[in-house]
Amino acid sequence: MPIVRPDDIPLFTGPRADNTANPFLTTGDALIRSLNRARLMAVPGVGETDGVLGHTAFELLSAAAVANLIRDAAGALGLDPADPQLLRAFNRCFDDPRRQPAAAAVAGVVGRRLGALLLVLWRGDPANRAARPEWDDAHWAYWRGVRRVVIGGGLFAGQLGAAAVPVAAAFLRGAGCPITVERSPWGEALPLVGLARHTPPDTARMLLFDFGQTSVKRGLAIYRAGALVDISRRPSLPAPDRGTLDEPPAAIARRWAAMRDIVLADWPDRPNAGHSESIAIGLVLAAYMRDGHPLDADRSSYSRLGRLAPHLATFLRDDLAAAVGRFHALALLHDGLAAACAHAGQPATVVLTLGTAIGAGYPPEEEGLRAMAAELGWGNSSQLV
Repeated sequence: MPIVRPDDIPLFTGPRADNTANPFLTTGDALIRSLNRARLMAVPGVGETDGVLGHTAFELLSAAAVANLIRDAAGALGLDPADPQLLRAFNRCFDDPRRQPAAAAVAGVVGRRLGALLLVLWRGDPANRAARPEWDDAHWAYWRGVRRVVIGGGLFAGQLGAAAVPVAAAFLRGAGCPITVERSPWGEALPLVGLARHTPPDTARMLLFDFGQTSVKRGLAIYRAGALVDISRRPSLPAPDRGTLDEPPAAIARRWAAMRDIVLADWPDRPNAGHSESIAIGLVLAAYMRDGHPLDADRSSYSRLGRLAPHLATFLRDDLAAAVGRFHALALLHDGLAAACAHAGQPATVVLTLGTAIGAGYPPEEEGLRAMAAELGWGNSSQLV
């Protein structure tokens, strides 16, 4: 393997935090960025019996919260509440005329919850502000200016999302809120699409990895004339062990080693590959980051990778270069930012990813990002390179 100077491999970590007026991006406090902690204390049109008031967004819209709704309706849906693939089974209920009404009722509850959350964020009523003391006027003012919310994530990728989003949109219209709600065409793979836009113009291919709390989504991006033209997806893998808050450094190092093995398993190793230097690597982490390093206040299993080095993106680039030799570039992004970059250049927009938890991303300007083909190729592949 030839000698590699890792410093020659460019890093892409998203827009610099000091280059934006968005109060959610300039903060170094991960708790401020999170929508999961937003508590719904007062919602016009929602009463005490709706099971919304007093609850956080996470308690209402996380995968666990929605699974509880489905379990409560399991009898009417004809489902086994202990089914490990409960969401998948629930989505199939929409195709059965006998079970569709019960499924639509569950989706209606989820849609109203989503609409209620967005209404709370847009209105900024005193009771809701008091329940979120770490936000100041700038944070509420930002949401007051939002006009469009795009939904991605695995939770809303199927029939549930197709049924719930129109309910949320109708709820907002009825409350006089100008925010529109729509589903992203890329669903749970939304972060992969945004990630693929962070690479030099002369990139040929980019290996994509979205390290979430429950699974690792993988793909291969293909570029032509500097533009993203195709993404081939591969089957998801189980996420690395989450560890504990007080885990020792050796456990954190083992987590990165497991992640690195996933990356290396997709790296071209054929002697005639001959094009590895035109391949970039993109990593998405379920951890709030600032300029390529996790925020100290965020204690997810991926944020603890920041204990490995003073600057995580540099450490990961150098470690991967030691394993594979030269590659074209490394991108390291928070999952919310990656998702938002799929819709870059769209003003007054917030991208929400609904899955294990709620992720929020704020689309940046398109400058510096790879253009996307008008008809982006999208499919599955068992062979990447």
